[in-house]
Amino acid sequence: MPTRRTTVKVPTVPTVKVRVPQAQRSARTRAALLSAARSLFADQGFAQTGREEIAERAGVTRGALYHHFDSKAAVMLGVVEQLEAELVDRVVRAAEGGEGFGEQLSLGCRAYMDACADPSVARLLVEAPVVLGPDVCRALDAASCVPLLLEVFDRAGGENVAVPGRREVAARLLLGLLNEAATLIATAPENSERREAVTETVDAFLSKLFAVT
Repeated sequence: MPTRRTTVKVPTVPTVKVRVPQAQRSARTRAALLSAARSLFADQGFAQTGREEIAERAGVTRGALYHHFDSKAAVMLGVVEQLEAELVDRVVRAAEGGEGFGEQLSLGCRAYMDACADPSVARLLVEAPVVLGPDVCRALDAASCVPLLLEVFDRAGGENVAVPGRREVAARLLLGLLNEAATLIATAPENSERREAVTETVDAFLSKLFAVT
């Protein structure tokens, strides 16, 4: 006797489309644009990169680019702000490996100068003042680095290490020294001899400047 087959109907589950919040989509688009611009600026330079090329590399429309950045210089500003944050994080992580104020300061400064020898970083550091102007770059450096140096000076006081002059002024002068060292390295990132000479000289300056009392 043949077996009767029973057909079971499986209910169709409707497809649910997850809507990504506008703020999240906007943040993703901005991040993609900055990543694309950073890569292009580092590889071929600011002047040789067009806004349309940035949009194409990021996989977005030109309208999306214009919505987030009203000029190519504004894109560079965003890239430099991102780079500043990464450099600060790199310096802090390196300094954490030191046992005392002197070693922490030396490790942090070396990490900064080593980063400047990376060609993808070096070109951005060299072109940023030309594109944005030196005043803007100094302001960005001061905003991200001076508070960090003041924290280091607080640690120095706890170890009876004298900070010469007024702390805020000393922080800006030390930042100027480090930025000049970074420029010397960034203008010839492949020159390991220069990098070592600059790094050794900065170490010598720091050891003379911050004498243990």
